[in-house]
Amino acid sequence: NNMDKVIAFERGDLLFVFNFHPCNSYTDYQIGLSWNEPMLCVLDSDEGRFGGHCRLEHGHANAFAPLHGVDGRPHSVKMYLPSRTMQVLVKEKLVQDGVKVYVGEDFLAGHGLKSFSGLTVQRQVWKDGKQVLLPAEPLPATGCLRAQDDCNVAFKLAGPDAEELACVASKDGLFRVFFPGEYTICGLGYIGVGAPADLPATIPVGDS
Repeated sequence: NNMDKVIAFERGDLLFVFNFHPCNSYTDYQIGLSWNEPMLCVLDSDEGRFGGHCRLEHGHANAFAPLHGVDGRPHSVKMYLPSRTMQVLVKEKLVQDGVKVYVGEDFLAGHGLKSFSGLTVQRQVWKDGKQVLLPAEPLPATGCLRAQDDCNVAFKLAGPDAEELACVASKDGLFRVFFPGEYTICGLGYIGVGAPADLPATIPVGDS
């Protein structure tokens, strides 16, 4: 809509919605889409981690119900669109299992470890507008950190001697996942997409 300066488009199973208007916010703005099923927000630019005001949290916890068609699409959802914000929606059924992060055997071997015993996890969460680390908890015996109700997860991993097992891809050493699904901590400390059984075999650290 050129007058409202709202742009919406679909890519794969995602719906992207942008409100580029510098001043106008919209309540119950109807956005056409192709899917006749509930949609959940998994990312928005008003989140606290992006310096926003957290006005769109409702859509992360509560799915948008499908409505009648509009703008040439067979279905639609009604959304709150603050000015100068964007939101990403996905089919609710695709994110119901939350985030699962497995610790790979090659990652353990690279740190001289043979089991998950003694490993601890510290989740990073938003509290009172700040990012804080929760107290360390033992990694489940399955070697899998599961966040059922979260679409994104940030955490610190430590070994039996409390030495940090850092993510090599981040400056602060924290592992981060920004979308629901299954992931595995591999190699020297990077995150691969998929459960361990879904990933290609890797050469153990130290072998040629």
